Amino acid sequence: MPAACTGRGVLEGAFAVLEALADADGGLGLTALAGASGLAKTSAYRLAEQLVALGAVQRANHRYHIGARLGRIGRRWQPEPVLRRAAQAPVHTLAVQSRAMASLRILHEDRLWVICSTAANGHAHLPTPADRESTARTATGRVLYATRAGTDGGLPGGWTPREWRQLRGCIRDVHATVVDHQEVFPGICCVSAPVWWPNGSCAGAVTALLQTAKPPPNLRDLVVCAARRIGARLR
Repeated sequence: MPAACTGRGVLEGAFAVLEALADADGGLGLTALAGASGLAKTSAYRLAEQLVALGAVQRANHRYHIGARLGRIGRRWQPEPVLRRAAQAPVHTLAVQSRAMASLRILHEDRLWVICSTAANGHAHLPTPADRESTARTATGRVLYATRAGTDGGLPGGWTPREWRQLRGCIRDVHATVVDHQEVFPGICCVSAPVWWPNGSCAGAVTALLQTAKPPPNLRDLVVCAARRIGARLR
């Protein structure tokens, strides 16, 4: 039986369509969808229309887009659910003590993903960098890239290889933090520290963010304390 007729082949084709649409902010016409998914035009059309009927894809002006049903399912995805449970209480305490926006984030496909967060003083917006290089300029991004990368190759631009090596050399210190003095978002400072899994790999970065020109003197200690509490809960 041809692969396109088997259950696995149909699922692979459907996911190829969805992956192609996920990478196209403006949607795709049928010809472009077939090219991006690697499917024959007739197969792309058949699968796309089936996904439209299911609500996983929507069609507008002869272009296909990701549908509401898939978006609703996607929002239920939780990266590292164990980490989220361990981090919720320490992150909340950090927000209360520092009066800052506190969060724990990870790197997933070169994007910052929020595991959990707590806002203080009514500030609920957590800025998200637009690209890989901007991410690496933030305190959170620097922590996560420095703990993940083993070589200078593959690191984002914006910092020299020597600067990355220096950061990797000190990031495992028990008091290690990285501070962002408005380098990425004007008027916003943040302090970030790594959280470690029991095997020594980085679990994420806990960060306190404040709308201020200069972080308060005790903020580093509060962030380090939160990171340690989360790490202890992961053991």
